[in-house]
Amino acid sequence: MKQRIFLISILVILVNSCKKPNQEKLNSLVERGTFEQSELVKTIEVKLSDTAYVKQLRFADTLIHYYQNNDFKPVWSLYMVDDSMAQPILDWFYDCREEGFKPSYYKLDKIQTILQELKSGKIDSLYGTLADLELLVSDNMLSLHRDRVYGRTDPQVALKGAYHLPRRTYEDFDLLDVLDYKDYKEVLNDASIKDTAYVYLKDMLKQYLVRMDSGEKWSLIDTVGVRKLEPGDTTELMPAIALKLNQIQVISAEEAKDANPTMYNKDFAKYVRRFQQRYGLYDDAIFGRNTFGLLNESIKDRIDQIAANMERIRWFKEPEETPYVTVNIPAFELTLHYEDSVQTMAVCVGKPRKYDYDEKLEKAEKEGKYWLKPSDHETPQIYSKIAYMVVNPTWNVPRSIITREMWWKMKTDSHYLANAGYGVFYKKREVRSDTINWRKYTPSKIPFEIIQKSGDDNALGRVKFIFPNRYSIYLHDTPQKSKFRWTGRAVSHGCVRVEDPVLLGEFVSLGVDTMDSDDFRVHMGYEPRDSVRLEEYDPLDSTARIQPIEDTRIIRLNKQMPVFFLYNTIWFDKEWKPQYRNDVYDKNKLIIAAMSF
Repeated sequence: MKQRIFLISILVILVNSCKKPNQEKLNSLVERGTFEQSELVKTIEVKLSDTAYVKQLRFADTLIHYYQNNDFKPVWSLYMVDDSMAQPILDWFYDCREEGFKPSYYKLDKIQTILQELKSGKIDSLYGTLADLELLVSDNMLSLHRDRVYGRTDPQVALKGAYHLPRRTYEDFDLLDVLDYKDYKEVLNDASIKDTAYVYLKDMLKQYLVRMDSGEKWSLIDTVGVRKLEPGDTTELMPAIALKLNQIQVISAEEAKDANPTMYNKDFAKYVRRFQQRYGLYDDAIFGRNTFGLLNESIKDRIDQIAANMERIRWFKEPEETPYVTVNIPAFELTLHYEDSVQTMAVCVGKPRKYDYDEKLEKAEKEGKYWLKPSDHETPQIYSKIAYMVVNPTWNVPRSIITREMWWKMKTDSHYLANAGYGVFYKKREVRSDTINWRKYTPSKIPFEIIQKSGDDNALGRVKFIFPNRYSIYLHDTPQKSKFRWTGRAVSHGCVRVEDPVLLGEFVSLGVDTMDSDDFRVHMGYEPRDSVRLEEYDPLDSTARIQPIEDTRIIRLNKQMPVFFLYNTIWFDKEWKPQYRNDVYDKNKLIIAAMSF
């Protein structure tokens, strides 16, 4: 045992005498002691040739290739026996928390244990322990380097296949660059994601981790028996509400003093509106289920939310080249990205799955009864390009909607389809719907195709925007305008309804050579925006080159318009203040679970 401690002491002295690595000098010093570096080299080679051993390594093949090409020379171990030289490496593994990672995934505890064993001399084999340290640090340094750049998880796995956005690419990224004691700090720093939103989220996460580590816990407001709370109501909840608004950084400590201990006064309502605006709620200053629900998040919930959104940024980067369209699903918002400005509009997205979706799906698949599969209307995260617009579209009603939502109406009212503007077709020939005995057909065996004719009542409104995707979803107008006033707009069957289809069409017209934005407006029956053209505009001129379109017409794009369906529950406004939205499909939980294994 004394000999082992003596050997470790020799190593510490040797490395301390060589703070700035000089391999020639280090080799010279090692040769004077009883420690043989060649034995460590042999041990590393032996361990990398052990099939059972390398199974423990995430980057086994990469490390075998790397160490073979470098004659199995150690990168880390001869330096890490010195605490001052080991600590910066350990700090990188610990500080990964600030990017939403767990130090345990990068075996920080195990690395620290080995270092402690080396320091105490409680080891069976000095060379074996150093080799273990060497390969453990290399393997996890590669993991950390890759995860910080490309993401800790595979989005396709984490989100169960419902992710089809392009992944970030780095032309100059070299995974092996980090395996260099002299340069690893510079490599890791250079590889850090520099996106402003990512930097802001990282700083937020750092602050919340400090607060959680200090033992801070966020208060839970007891709302049992309270269905609604509005200005003027008598209540004893206001001090707790004020404390929570201060904890989540919506109001200052000074503003929190404005809370009345016995009633919800009107002066405090402005702070509640501020909270509701920041969280995308209707800013009526009234506490209901949604407002109380979002207010009652824990500090751990906030940390997980930030971590999940940082992972999304590692997966995907918005393009720098404009124009393009984005839809942020949790925000129920579509954004038009011009060269130097943006415009937004409200959208309605797909309904969330029911709480027992996974259970029912597993049962249907296990029993082979695929007709019992639960409905899934969630709008997926996709990338595509708008290829064409359809003005005055017809609507081929999906089979799922016919069987789940329309069949019982057809069965009880023979005039339902005709009154709603639907045509019924059998083998491409139209038949009168009121002559069909719908009771003789089961919902799953209806032999007819049902198409809603174009017009003001058509479910797709006056225009739809088509882009290829495996889900057959698209952007479209809707006659149901009232839903755009809702704050929770997850109401569709998966397609995205847009609040201002004319503005979207004008924007998409940037990709049409034969038509400009005013041409599109005229096609839709609106006056042109250009003042000169407006002077000559006559909607009744049947000889005009551009006229309102009455029939169904396809307008193809010469340059297709990129469209991205995103899922960000935190982002930043123009003043770089954070905006939070409800995790409408519970995707954050899936990401955090995938990051934690």
